[in-house]
Amino acid sequence: MSRGSGFYALINAVRLLAYPDKHMHQRDLTGLFRTGVKIFSQQRRLKFALSWGLSHAHWDQFLGSFLPEIEAVTGFRIRPHRVFKTKAQLTPSKVVHAIRHHLSCGHPVVLILGGAYNHWTVISGYSFHRLHLFDSSGYCWINTRSITLDEHLADGIHFLSPDATWAFERIADPEE
Repeated sequence: MSRGSGFYALINAVRLLAYPDKHMHQRDLTGLFRTGVKIFSQQRRLKFALSWGLSHAHWDQFLGSFLPEIEAVTGFRIRPHRVFKTKAQLTPSKVVHAIRHHLSCGHPVVLILGGAYNHWTVISGYSFHRLHLFDSSGYCWINTRSITLDEHLADGIHFLSPDATWAFERIADPEE
């Protein structure tokens, strides 16, 4: 996976959750970046993450450590949802439907897009044939017909790993 993209994707998802009532200032983003680097270092994965990227298992572990730090900076709670419990019975159209459902609820979706991009990214919206990205590398969209669940067919199209697909929900404070 591309270097650091899982880390940046998570920060981009948080920026989407914060909008429009909380603007993430550059000092907050810089602080989160430094905290993330510290966590990678403590987990003894900094060099590997920056050289090769994160596997979904390492990203899950990083998420567990980083999420409380994000909540402290943003001032709101975040609930991660694993979008797919299992790969059994999944088809690309069911995957797109589930992602669109989460987006309709205001939950950005963070996932690995293997194949053409080989990159963690955030899906922030959709149209009829596209999933729109909020991406650290500047990718803008993917065509829904270019998604596969078979990593052996991923040459030039987008392999989606169901076990590395997360939606993030902003939890309302009790006083809201």
